[in-house]
Amino acid sequence: MKGVLGKEYATARQSKRSHIYRLKRRSFEVLKSIQTFHSKEPRSILDVGAADGLMLNNLKAVFPDTTCIGIEYSNDLIACRKNKTICLLQGDALVLPVKENVFDVVIATAIIEHVSDPMQLIREAFRVLRKNGLFIVTTPHPFWEGIATKIGHLKEEEHHEIITLNKLMSLFKKSGFEILKAERFMVSPVGMPFELILERLLKSCRLNFLLLNQIIIGRKIGNTY
Repeated sequence: MKGVLGKEYATARQSKRSHIYRLKRRSFEVLKSIQTFHSKEPRSILDVGAADGLMLNNLKAVFPDTTCIGIEYSNDLIACRKNKTICLLQGDALVLPVKENVFDVVIATAIIEHVSDPMQLIREAFRVLRKNGLFIVTTPHPFWEGIATKIGHLKEEEHHEIITLNKLMSLFKKSGFEILKAERFMVSPVGMPFELILERLLKSCRLNFLLLNQIIIGRKIGNTY
């Protein structure tokens, strides 16, 4: 896996404006997706690439009775966990150390671009989800990620492949997911006033290409994997 991060990433998520905002916005999108497409409070959520568990911490605040488990490759990041009600396990996103058909929701935010085999990650999510479970993925858009790399905001070696929504939709369908939503989001990498209103305006004017990030939600419609 490329771009495996350490304690400095956990520190940045609590001190750097860009990192704080991206976590907040991804958490917002994930929560909105669960509340929109899951009929009731999920019994269990798995976060693939959970880092220090802050995303799960945000979800646990809304779903206090939900079992929240994270899989993280970096032991250094696991050691930065603060909420002890969240379980973080060391493991590989491509070989999830959990049984099949056990989770209501699987999330993978800003992780699919780091793995060597995106299709395998999607298949693993399908395997561990219960029937009708949700799989939520966010990933940066290739064009804007390329710009960020060229200006030195990101290291080029951090990612294997930045995937378009069209390709993600194809991979989801091949894996057996029904696609519930696939769209762009995020106007600014550091946040701005009235951002959600501005995003809706851009989308209504068919200016989605100006948005920096992508989200796709799939529903497991069968039990084969």
